[in-house]
Formats: sequence, structure tokens, C-alpha cells
Amino acid sequence: MKSFIDEFITIFGEFFLLFYNVFKSLKRILKNRKIIILEIFEIINESLGIFLLASLFAGMVAAYQTAYQARNFLPLIYIPTLITQAVVLEIGPLISGIGLSGKVASQISAEIASMKISDQLDALELMSIDPVEYLVMPKVVAAMFIIPFLTIICEFSIVFGSFIISVLTLGLSPNEFLEGTKRSFQFYQLFGGLFKSIVFGLFITMVACFFGMKAKVGAKSVGKATTSSVTVSTISVIILDYLITRILFVW
Repeated sequence: MKSFIDEFITIFGEFFLLFYNVFKSLKRILKNRKIIILEIFEIINESLGIFLLASLFAGMVAAYQTAYQARNFLPLIYIPTLITQAVVLEIGPLISGIGLSGKVASQISAEIASMKISDQLDALELMSIDPVEYLVMPKVVAAMFIIPFLTIICEFSIVFGSFIISVLTLGLSPNEFLEGTKRSFQFYQLFGGLFKSIVFGLFITMVACFFGMKAKVGAKSVGKATTSSVTVSTISVIILDYLITRILFVW
């Protein structure tokens, strides 16, 4: 038990040391702007299709489930009202966060772990290039910048999926669906969901880079780093989702 606690404290300290080094390297953000732009397009290329597909079907499921649960006490016109609230505050940011954990985090950790075991990180240091500034910081900044936009796209895709089911299957007219959506949408609520997505992007990329840089010698360590980063980042998203919801929407 003591060794587990010691190891946990060590990992926790190393993670926040990396966090501090990333924060310190932000002063050179303009110097690395081309790398950041490339990382942004890499994230879009890796995740946009998956986000759209998952969000579309999530919206369809949400429409069916809401209609089933509300069939005895609410008119169908309230389906878009309930779905829009849930999408903006919860479903959109959570799907984008978990999608980022599964796809982008695995790729980042595998990339950095491969560089670690092939001594490329050591080579960067020998050339007086800080691996945190060159590799980690651009990925973190890119994720924090682009994930809010991907979250908005996810939210539109979810609402569109629920629109398809509501109109084609449940019998709502397009005008009724749009009126129900406008009835529940409050613009300020959008910022809460976007704040969640920014925090998710920060922690997911930090976790992925951390486990990638912690990889040891051997091909198996790449798989282990990838598995650890996906597991920890997914759990982190769920915990952070609760904490942010508790702070923003309950207190």
C-alpha cells in the first residue's frame, strides 16, 4: 500500500511538473505557431468524421429515448426542448471529450512514446531543443483551441440527428421542432459547455503527452503508454465533467 501511495505521489508530481513546463513554454507560442496550426489540422483530420458520426446517432437515440420516457406526461413538442438543453450543457462536450480521448490521445501518446524509445527526444535535447516546447505545448494549445469548435459541430450534429427522428418517425413538423429548440436555448449556456471542452482538451492532451514521455525501452511500452493515456484521459473527462457541472450549474 505504501509503495502504491509513493508511486501515485511521484506520478502526480511529475504530471504537474510537465504542466508547469508547458505553461512556462507558452511565452514562445508565436515561435511555434506553424507547428500549432499543423497540430490543429491533424486533430481535425483525425477526429471530425468520428465526431460527426457518433453525434448524429447520439441525437437519434436521444430523440427516441426522450419520446419514450416522456410519452405519458409530456407532449412530443417538448422533445427538442429537452434534447437541446441536454446537448448544450452535457452531451455535446462529453461526446467530444470522450472522442478526443479515444482517437487523438491514443495517437499523441503512441507518437511521443515511439520517439522516446527510439531516442528522438534525447536527440532533440542534444540539439538544445526543448521537447516540451517543441512537441507538447503545440499539441496542448491546438487541442484547447480547436475542441470548442468541434464541440459546436457535435452539438449541431446531435440536434440534427434528433430532428431527423422527430420529423420522420415521431410525427413532429420541422417548425414544431425548431420552435421547441428555440424555446429552451439560452446563449449563455453555450459558454458552460465550451468551457468544459477547453478543459477537456487541456487535460486529455497533457495526459497523452505525459504517458508518451514516460514510455520505457521496448515496443510493448508504446502499447502500454497508449492504453494508459486513453484510460486515464477518459476517466479524467468524466470526473472533470462532474466537477465543472457542480461549479457552474449548481452553486
